[in-house]
Amino acid sequence: MFVILSFLIGLACLYGSQNATAGSLEPLLRAAGLSHPVKPVPAADFQLSDVTGRLLRLQEQRGKVVFLNFWAIWCPPCRHEMPMMEQVYQALREQPFVLWAVNFQESQEEVSRFMQDQRLHFPALLDLDGSVSRRYKVQGLPTTYVIDCAGMIVGQATGPRPWSNDATRTLLAALLNDARCRRPTPEHTTPHAEKDS
Repeated sequence: MFVILSFLIGLACLYGSQNATAGSLEPLLRAAGLSHPVKPVPAADFQLSDVTGRLLRLQEQRGKVVFLNFWAIWCPPCRHEMPMMEQVYQALREQPFVLWAVNFQESQEEVSRFMQDQRLHFPALLDLDGSVSRRYKVQGLPTTYVIDCAGMIVGQATGPRPWSNDATRTLLAALLNDARCRRPTPEHTTPHAEKDS
């Protein structure tokens, strides 16, 4: 296990100074349990409100790694992986990194209460009519997309994953070290977790 982990960390360092692509990241994606597109795929733009009413747009996140998770409260595997997503969010919140949980057709009240009860601080967005889920061809929940700093989908997973594991951390480190990622300015690193829930 130590040898495999050392190999993955080495790969992250190797790719960190380059522009990370799905092809060059393939071993890291596979280790984290994600598939990658054969050709680079731009992430479809959308805008949705979060549970506080704040309107968020994907295109405005260019220059950041985006972890985009589609979920619902009624989905047990979705609920199972969310504490691990919270760990990732807390570890990377001061990096050029965004974690959005796009809820599938549940009310603002239900989603807000769930996020508060579970002490989850990453933004939960409301896909009330399911249009964004359809645009992303979500076939089952949870479905997760990883989008690089150039706005390209580099990985996808359907079903829960142990997101706080070393393989995922290594993958995200490689993506965050991409030269196209913009470093956050002080106003972007001001804690705002309580507002997001």
